[in-house]
Amino acid sequence: MHVHISHPDGEAKFCSNRRSGWRSRLGYPLASSRTHGTLSNATPGRFAMPGFATSAPEVTNVSRHGFWLLLGDEELLLRFDDFPWFRQASIGALTQVERPSPDHLYWPLLDVDLSVRSIRSPADFPLISKTSPHSGEAA
Repeated sequence: MHVHISHPDGEAKFCSNRRSGWRSRLGYPLASSRTHGTLSNATPGRFAMPGFATSAPEVTNVSRHGFWLLLGDEELLLRFDDFPWFRQASIGALTQVERPSPDHLYWPLLDVDLSVRSIRSPADFPLISKTSPHSGEAA
């Protein structure tokens, strides 16, 4: 088993095997990785990492124009014009949102994945629609 961890300062890969437990990609066992600044207080299956702590996102308001999402101390507006797949979603589906990583949001009931960067700057991530050759409808 292995775990990949992304951070603005870089990425790390940790591997586990039954004989030696968790090891960093540099070969250090996690007990000594603390001195190398990778992980601390680590045991197989449970670890702590210095850096960003993801808090649960919260939908704070919904209007006919969009909805507001609280991420830590930042509140972002997701306009339905910019994110049309949310327009017909139920309140329950909108409010069930997960934040697996600092820049990744996931709505499991809608099967929608978004980058936080795309919410902050939707103009930098234009929507592109393709026509399906079989149905003649937008895909």
